[in-house]
Amino acid sequence: MRVLIDGGYRSLAQGTGISTYARSLEAGLSALGHDVYWLSGAHVSGAPDPLSDAVHLADDRPTARGLRANLETAVNMGAGVLKATALARPLKRTGAVLARPHDLPQRLTFLSPDLFVHAHYRHMLLRQFTEVKLPEPIDVLHLTAPLPIRMQGVRTVVTLHDLVPIRLPYTTSDNKREFIDRVRTSTRYADLIITVSEASKRDIIELLDVPEDRIFVTWQASDIEPLNADERSALPRSLSRFGLTPDGYGLFVGAIEPKKNVRRLIDAFLEAHESMPLVLAGPKAWKWDNEIGDLDKRIGPDARQRVRLLGHVPHEDLRRLYAGARALIFPSLHEGFGLPALEAMRMGCPVLASQSGGLAQVCGSAALAVDPQDMTNLIAGIARILSDDGLRSDLVSAGHAQALCFTSEVYIKRLQEAYAHLT
Repeated sequence: MRVLIDGGYRSLAQGTGISTYARSLEAGLSALGHDVYWLSGAHVSGAPDPLSDAVHLADDRPTARGLRANLETAVNMGAGVLKATALARPLKRTGAVLARPHDLPQRLTFLSPDLFVHAHYRHMLLRQFTEVKLPEPIDVLHLTAPLPIRMQGVRTVVTLHDLVPIRLPYTTSDNKREFIDRVRTSTRYADLIITVSEASKRDIIELLDVPEDRIFVTWQASDIEPLNADERSALPRSLSRFGLTPDGYGLFVGAIEPKKNVRRLIDAFLEAHESMPLVLAGPKAWKWDNEIGDLDKRIGPDARQRVRLLGHVPHEDLRRLYAGARALIFPSLHEGFGLPALEAMRMGCPVLASQSGGLAQVCGSAALAVDPQDMTNLIAGIARILSDDGLRSDLVSAGHAQALCFTSEVYIKRLQEAYAHLT
């Protein structure tokens, strides 16, 4: 089949679980013999003809502030209200100048400038989806998240990763009424709903009243690869750039936001160990300042030296951080899947995790389970995993075995079974 995947998350500069999912989806569908295309909603500037060879895609243009930001919002709102239909045309790539050359895959990309921004405002203001039209036939539109777009006469697959904005409304910035309306409409339009864990499937059934036979769980694959012998021998030198030594730090991977429970993590880690540093690898996200506060004032300058905020970490550096960590500490309040836990297990890093939501299925018995909201339990768990060599060895062995449940081969097989429901 000819499958069109939205590119709204795939090319995010700092990566997310959904961007990893989009890449895995492309690889999986291609392995199954489908023709994969991308739908880009990139902002276009610097060329009178947005589809010419000189197109400049500026997904990462500077964030507007003040009056300019208000003006841009007003323009986008107006465009969303006025544009019930968006035409996407093939992007000519020869000689193109891209903001980041890796943003767009080599496969044919259809471009509708600012599509996802305009569609967002159309749904927010009118509760209507934007219809997308292409000059070429497409069999399936696969949305990697419940985006408010649709295509007439095309079968639609929607991946709904989780319902955290409903389960834990205080942890996300979504307009909750808009989000609920959007996911309800998305699931109603969809010919097939895919999700990434049995926990998320239960939430979709219970909270959205969707029949079970319309939902298929494919899990999620990871594209992270363990270090080879040369990379492992060079690990001390690689980590020295961050001021770290192998087996000498605790690691958290993820955005700093309320649902990740980072504030409790920092406090519990500092209480559990008197000297080891805690490395936080991930961007500052919604309400990050409320989540961790002014660390110098809140925990003091000495303790502050032990908390390393690295921000977004490139993929290759992340591999080395996993490989060198004493443990991944991941007490998230809720996850649809929990990709960092799977990545850590693949990399041979022992895992401590809250086993709720998707994490319970991703980790199985291969992680040290904690109650993420019980500080006493969290402190004890962190102290144990950092100090117990035998436990870490057992968790590494169990993690390798558990990770085999989520290989690319397993994912492709489940994706094939899901897509069989479309024929």
